[in-house]
Amino acid sequence: RPGEPITTKLHISDSFGQQVKMDGTDRLPVTVSARICIGSCESMVAGQGEVFNSANEIDSDGLCDVGVQNKVLVWPASQSTVSKRAVRTYQPLLTLQHAVSAPLQGVTMDPVQLNISRLPCNDDEQFLQASASATGVCEACLEAEYIIDPDQSQCLECPTGGICNGSTVQDFLLETQDDGSKLNLTILWEIIPFNVVASDTEEDRARLIECPAGYLLVRGDPLNDLRPQDDQCAPCPATFYSVRIASWFEDNQTLVSNTLAGALTGEKCEPCEPGAVCAGGRSVIPKPGFYSAPVVSDNAKARRAYSSESSPHSNLDVGVLGWWSTGALWESSSAVRGRAGRKNGRRAAAAAGTVQVFRCPADACLGNGQCADGRTGPVCGLCKKGYAMAQERCELCAEDVGTTIAIGAIVGLVIFSVGYYLVAWRAFFTETPQERHLVDKKRASSGDHSAADDRFVLVKMFENWGWATFAKRISVYHRWFLNNTKTVRGMLTANEAKKDNLPIQGLMKILIGFYQVLSSFMTTFPIKWPEEQENAMKFTKILAFDVVAVPGPSCVVAQFSYQQKLLMYTMVPPAALIALVCPLMLCMVLGHFRHGGWDKHLKYEAVYANTWQMAVFFLFLYYPTVSVASLKSFSCQELGAEGNLLQADFSVACPIDNPASFIFLYSATVAVLYPIGIPVGLYFAMRSYGIPQMAAALRRQAICASLISTYKRHTSSSEMEHLTNYLGKGPGDDEKSQLRFKKRCRTLFKNMDEDGSRTLSAEEIAHQLAKLDMAKIEIRALEKMMMTYDTDLTGELSMEEFEPMMADLLATSSKFDGLETWDQVAVNETQMRLLFSHDWMQQEEAFHRLQTKMVREGEKQQLVDKIGVEIQKSRQTMHDKALEADSLSKSVLRNRLLFLADQLINKGIISVPQLSWDGSGGEKEDLARLHVGFLFKNYEVT
Repeated sequence: RPGEPITTKLHISDSFGQQVKMDGTDRLPVTVSARICIGSCESMVAGQGEVFNSANEIDSDGLCDVGVQNKVLVWPASQSTVSKRAVRTYQPLLTLQHAVSAPLQGVTMDPVQLNISRLPCNDDEQFLQASASATGVCEACLEAEYIIDPDQSQCLECPTGGICNGSTVQDFLLETQDDGSKLNLTILWEIIPFNVVASDTEEDRARLIECPAGYLLVRGDPLNDLRPQDDQCAPCPATFYSVRIASWFEDNQTLVSNTLAGALTGEKCEPCEPGAVCAGGRSVIPKPGFYSAPVVSDNAKARRAYSSESSPHSNLDVGVLGWWSTGALWESSSAVRGRAGRKNGRRAAAAAGTVQVFRCPADACLGNGQCADGRTGPVCGLCKKGYAMAQERCELCAEDVGTTIAIGAIVGLVIFSVGYYLVAWRAFFTETPQERHLVDKKRASSGDHSAADDRFVLVKMFENWGWATFAKRISVYHRWFLNNTKTVRGMLTANEAKKDNLPIQGLMKILIGFYQVLSSFMTTFPIKWPEEQENAMKFTKILAFDVVAVPGPSCVVAQFSYQQKLLMYTMVPPAALIALVCPLMLCMVLGHFRHGGWDKHLKYEAVYANTWQMAVFFLFLYYPTVSVASLKSFSCQELGAEGNLLQADFSVACPIDNPASFIFLYSATVAVLYPIGIPVGLYFAMRSYGIPQMAAALRRQAICASLISTYKRHTSSSEMEHLTNYLGKGPGDDEKSQLRFKKRCRTLFKNMDEDGSRTLSAEEIAHQLAKLDMAKIEIRALEKMMMTYDTDLTGELSMEEFEPMMADLLATSSKFDGLETWDQVAVNETQMRLLFSHDWMQQEEAFHRLQTKMVREGEKQQLVDKIGVEIQKSRQTMHDKALEADSLSKSVLRNRLLFLADQLINKGIISVPQLSWDGSGGEKEDLARLHVGFLFKNYEVT
């Protein structure tokens, strides 16, 4: 190997093979030459083709050690340029010749010749020449250098981002961890041709082609890059991250920065996701309350992608040897194919996405990827074994689940039995007034005058069966129940009037609705609630009939799958309705066989009403729970690598992604049946009882009463009506009755004209009304009424003005008595025409008032006359409306009057009081209130 010392040792032997040497310390008087020649040393021209020549003495032991002169082997080589690449050519063979300088005792010895072949330089050495055509030796590279081909290239400066060992650039970088330890991360280098601009030649350089996740690949612009040694992997700065492999390919660069300054700003890194803390690199730490989906390592992806490629040379495996090999990669076509396969695999890995951070359920995620106690799975949304989901919280269950199930079954059966009796069968076993009447009648006819038997129906039934002991126990429990429920039973059995004074159902609906909303707060508002408040919310789930969401029962249903839970929730309504209908069915069967008709049983009406009431109450109570359960199957959350999962159970894939699945098809069915079907069904139930029609009738009656009262207030007053009652009947159609009416008017006028002025003031009329025992008299109301008939604007009425006023008042007061119903007015065309053509805006009165004021204040007659014209226009408008009313049919006039009433309500001219279900609708309303009153009777009628 060039550069290694020449270490041959020689001695002279005689013909007997014995070593020749001098006695004592004398040396042989000859020297031995050591020559290295290109070809044969004998045929060389003096001074040509000789690479090395030295003379070496023989020591006192007769040995000639050439190595003591520390002469190293140099090897002739020449360099040439081929296609801009420097190529070094070595002499293939050298000759080492040793010869004695002179005959020894007259004996001449032939030279000894050895052929020398060159060993290549070591992997960490370069071949060093003084010039392009000189000899050279192998020299070790520095530790901070690398070499590509020891026989062809020189030692090169280690790249900034590389770790060199004097031979190669290592396939790893050292990353310092928080605890100070070092982590080896794989990086990839590749040897590629590099154009040296200064010498216009091409050399090989190690270039960085891949950095691990969390780093940017810093590599200059290939058109202007003059320093391959600046290649490095730069970590993403704080508040940025990257989970993709940074790679450089001829046709595609991923996460490559041309400058280190740009890399340090995170120009190609991803900004930190909301809900996470990014310390730089690939670090993405979720904050408390957030969860990050696991990211498959890009390196692992690259390995899997590369392993699918058929690599013709195992020494090109990325995971084994990195970029280097014993031969130049560009020289082997098979190596090029292997490198292409490797790049294709890494290119697929470079397409990985960003880290996705998702919000967790309340108190589920503690941050830094840690779940709260009892939680596990995606977004920490599942409960560990031994825990159960209750109100969006994972509650610790008892170790003995079997015991919990047994106790829960017993308690549940007792509660269900008692509740089922009170809700469904109590009406069947309670004695009705009709039954009591028949019993009393039967006892009277048999001559039995003893006290009535008030014992509980079940007690009497079991005694009749011979179960006296059991009947006695039931009697004790029944008395205890009666004694402790007096107040509640009194409220429930009160008559309708008392119930309306104390609207129990209304209060119950408010309380149930409030606590149902309160129970949803833990799900709706994902915050940390105080422990006391949280426990209260959990308990209120009972009011939504969601018993399995309460701690305890939830541990039982935790053993069920989501599909089983869905079936359980959605099968409760039909099961409950069937259970509620059972007493009614029994009552109908007994009525058919014992009383001659399905509805002939004495308790049929009571049981039928109870069935309706309890069914409506149950649907109201359970509607939120079953609706939420039906719609949960369509609420999913995309969790990145975890997939699209069902929020109600994060172990189940979203049913929306599989429309053919049972969960999707069943959920779609019950989503129509319950959230939509229950309100629609209850609406049609109310329509079947005519509730919308009754509400409309109540409103029409209120409108009618308001129209009539306002009309009477506009056209008369209590004072004037009192006066007309004193006057008697109005003028008739014949002349005689008109004369009598005028005579009564003159008599009344004369009696009221106290000052003899032949005019009546409001004060004179009020004085006369006081004589007629009218206690409260409003002068302003009298003046308002007189204003319309005061044609001379004097503020007082003459006999000619007083007579038509009294005639109009008598005519108006006879049209309405204030007690009319809408049904009566709707068939009375005269009354409808009066209401339709009335001056509801009181324009004429307003003009009269203005005109009187102007006369009193001495305004110009021209302005007064102008107001008079407006009065005539107003009268003409009312006359036109009266003509229009006369031309309309009764049905059209009725609709036009209702439309006019709505306009007057909107303008505030008439008002409709708050309406309630007071029984004014008669028997039909009473029946509706009895059966489905829970739905409407506590609401105002609109």
